[in-house]
Amino acid sequence: VDLCFFFFQAEDGIRDSVASRGLGDVYKRQDLSIMEEVSHKLLPQFKVLFVLVDGLGDNGIKELDMKTTLQKESLPHFNALAEGGLNGLHDPVQSGLACGSDTAHMSMFGYDPFKLYNGRGSYESLGSGIPMEYGEIAFKSNFAYMNDSTGIVEKRRVDRDFDKWGLEICKDLNNVIIPGYEKDYKITVLHATEHRCGIKISGPNLSSEITGTDPIVDGKPLLKVEPLDKTNINAVLTADVVNKVSDAIRERLNKNPDNLKRKEAKLAYTNVVLLRGCGSKLKVPSFEENHHMKPFMIAPTAVIAGIGMTFGMDIKIAKGATGYYDSNYTSKADVAIENLKKPEYQFGFLHIKGVDDAGHDGSFKIKIELLKRIDEMLGKLIKELREHEEATNHETKYILLLTGDHTTPIIYKEHSFEPVPVVISTVANAYFTFTKHDASALNPIDKALALLKDGVVKFTEIDACNGSLGRFQGREMMNLVKNFKAACIKSITDGKQLSLQKT
Repeated sequence: VDLCFFFFQAEDGIRDSVASRGLGDVYKRQDLSIMEEVSHKLLPQFKVLFVLVDGLGDNGIKELDMKTTLQKESLPHFNALAEGGLNGLHDPVQSGLACGSDTAHMSMFGYDPFKLYNGRGSYESLGSGIPMEYGEIAFKSNFAYMNDSTGIVEKRRVDRDFDKWGLEICKDLNNVIIPGYEKDYKITVLHATEHRCGIKISGPNLSSEITGTDPIVDGKPLLKVEPLDKTNINAVLTADVVNKVSDAIRERLNKNPDNLKRKEAKLAYTNVVLLRGCGSKLKVPSFEENHHMKPFMIAPTAVIAGIGMTFGMDIKIAKGATGYYDSNYTSKADVAIENLKKPEYQFGFLHIKGVDDAGHDGSFKIKIELLKRIDEMLGKLIKELREHEEATNHETKYILLLTGDHTTPIIYKEHSFEPVPVVISTVANAYFTFTKHDASALNPIDKALALLKDGVVKFTEIDACNGSLGRFQGREMMNLVKNFKAACIKSITDGKQLSLQKT
């Protein structure tokens, strides 16, 4: 049987106006009334865990014989998902675009960044713990080092270990006075992760339609904020306010006692905060309203947590989860499993950041080590979720979606434009693939679900090209999720593994 056609060919040959090579719209015009009726009586409830590895994809690396880190390393649980599921490639925002994590997550969650995106700052501030009101603006901000004599930003990231020595320096910025705007405007600053902080500016007539001060790369001068439209009075006002905020922060940092001590000791110190991604709070329907699944999110990285909060996701804290190389992946898995078991949640999102940092740092060795740790975490998730399926007598079944939000190739040390591998699999299929379980001994439900695979046996950028999902845009990701759930139900009912006559 050609399983691709079994899945993806709509009976009436009609798809959405937007072309799709994936699972996204296949079932839209099929009559699912029987499936929906039976699902409440005999079929299990399917819950989804979306595991996203930030910066997952890569290019060939000379030191690895032109293989990627996914190709080079043996990752048995990544591969069990690939062999047990449906594989493909996705362009997080659109093909050929080197996107940021913020726009990629918006797209994958079903929010069009081309229509809705207005800057990263509000996400960073919300995720840092700074509440946002409509009309306020906020920035994604880096503590950095600038050569005061030349005006050149020499280190955009002053130190990834800034949180070990700079938290009091960050707090000290909260009472900075904005010259000329003391009465009506104030700033709020809160540390986010590593060298990052969230900065919010409150006051009347603020606009997010401005540039930032961040030169984006080392070795460039600090920028002045400009309005995107010089005829926009509010944008002109806001640009002036923000330039004065930047100057006031620099003055405060250069007088901070802790900074001065570090400077005298010839240790890393910060004398500028780079402001970019000015944004305001979005007014959008919640994730649950759009997709009819109650979600939670595990994401210690502030910008990702802020995106989740914007879309109404419940943020869960995992002890020891830092968003960096030392993050506790076992703790993340434990929290994901605990919350997926709760009846109120049907969707979980687990974000892993360190792989992206390894790409930015140009270290394939660290990237491989992190992938090995993630593989262990996937093994824990697959094993314990499978155990819970059995404990509920298969009244609850789990689906696992694994992908990244963009490539961060070692050779570039920056986000790039290549498509990202993606796999969606039932936990049961991944478990039986890994344990090499005898298919003839499966229970009727798992035997039916065992059909949902496409012949790919490894999770890599190249193997994914042969998957049945093809190449699709990230905005189709949630359609993929919802219709894979429908495919699970349809495989059970079409396989006649349940006696529908009893309904």
